[in-house]
Amino acid sequence: MSNKGETDGRWRWLLSNQTVLWAFVVLGILLRLRQYLFDRSLWVDESMLALNIIRRSPAELLKPLDYSQAAPVGFLWLEKLAVHYFGSGEMALRFVPLLCGIGSVLLFLGVARKFLPQPAIPIAVGLFAVSEPLIYYSSEVKQYSSDVAFALILYQAANSLVEVSFGFAGATLVALIGGVAIWFSNPAVFILAGLGLSAFWISARKRDKRALVLLLIPAVVWSCSFLVYYTFFLRDVITQNRGLFFYWRSAFAPFPPSSPADVLWYVTAFVNIISFPTGSLFPGIAAVAAILGVAKLHAGNQGRFLLLLSPMAVTLIASWLHCYPFENRLLLFIVPAIILSFAVGLETIHSATRKTLPLLSVLFVGFLLLYPSLKGIWHFAKPKGVEEIRLPLEYVEKHRSEGDILYCYYGAVPAFEYYTDRGLVAPVDEVIGVDGQQRWALYQADLDKLRGQKRVWILFSHIWRTGEMDEEALFLNYLDMIGNRLDSMRATGASAYLYDLSIRGPSRSVSAARPEVLSPGIGDSTRQ
Repeated sequence: MSNKGETDGRWRWLLSNQTVLWAFVVLGILLRLRQYLFDRSLWVDESMLALNIIRRSPAELLKPLDYSQAAPVGFLWLEKLAVHYFGSGEMALRFVPLLCGIGSVLLFLGVARKFLPQPAIPIAVGLFAVSEPLIYYSSEVKQYSSDVAFALILYQAANSLVEVSFGFAGATLVALIGGVAIWFSNPAVFILAGLGLSAFWISARKRDKRALVLLLIPAVVWSCSFLVYYTFFLRDVITQNRGLFFYWRSAFAPFPPSSPADVLWYVTAFVNIISFPTGSLFPGIAAVAAILGVAKLHAGNQGRFLLLLSPMAVTLIASWLHCYPFENRLLLFIVPAIILSFAVGLETIHSATRKTLPLLSVLFVGFLLLYPSLKGIWHFAKPKGVEEIRLPLEYVEKHRSEGDILYCYYGAVPAFEYYTDRGLVAPVDEVIGVDGQQRWALYQADLDKLRGQKRVWILFSHIWRTGEMDEEALFLNYLDMIGNRLDSMRATGASAYLYDLSIRGPSRSVSAARPEVLSPGIGDSTRQ
């Protein structure tokens, strides 16, 4: 009995100790700083957005972006400001996402204190601190980190909408915060819709006429702000950028579900949402914790339950209408709500089992925290890279000779353009590869144009790979047939090869459907 009492006492001390809580906050900040200071290469998505930011004026950023990119105008202007003052390097472009990532750790602490019971707060902050997606996207030239920051700001603000002391000043402040957030985060409109509807429902249940009238202030301001934003910016993005919607076509929720495949879509989406924040190896345990947490929130405080989870429901409705994809990084802004639910669920398990099975809750926390914590330690020692194209480009620049030709695989083109604009590669005779869309005959004809050249560098990045298709392997297999490989350099997600194609060999057709033509061991990254 004493051992159980000791375990329970230590658990209570751990969950109430402010030093432990702030240690998690510091850890979260350090992990984000380490990933940022790694200064990895821009991968294709970052490069495409970066080229828009660098090449366009602030006014031109109001128009639909090139390369089928889309980002909120406020975020684009902040990025433009960073480029203006700090230059166009990777760290300058990632400075805004870093600030949002670090700010989110502190903002999440404040939200957790408002929404959770004391024992659940350190659990939530710990999970948030070591969440790999949150760490990684704090150093990505995309708006996902700022989406999380603005979601937390809105949660903080919206909490005042259901407080007894809610008055005109509070309504005006929340209205202004929400009106500004729409311009800096596209998902902010779903968060505001969920928060606003929840606040109206809570006030209506209380029959609080004064609160209902005051809620009209944020409702009007938010609606006007969105109307202006949609009219002058978002409408053109939607109508002139259909390629982006085509790319995400599988991420729109089927409604109503009319087949087993549709039902499976929802099951898969639920599992992905549950496992995404922590990268947990145990999604079943995470699902149990999340479901228990949601049930506890609903039973304990329906107002906060609605505020926390209604934005997710609104986002799903938007996905039904094919207005917003319901998938992984585009849902990063709902990660805080999921982690808060995890924490409440784990605290509920502890409360229910502390007398009979005191170690159970500790094990649950351990299962959820262990894997992301180990990954956090690993990435602290070896930060995550995606497509390190800068390394092969530097290698080419160092080893090139006069008259060399560089053939750029089409997937590497945006990053190649970014780094050539930066001056990483001196002017070189370049050939931009055709986008064959997995049609090998087009690629072969493209490569045949290089025959007779003494020194040709082949640059790869963002390579199309599926179960039976590896375009880098196909390219190399054919190049090995028609020429001699002189040199090579490979990095994470990128590579460069030097060929002598001056000796004309017979043209041979390579079939993409034949597994035997795929060279073994050619990379391990997949197209993202």
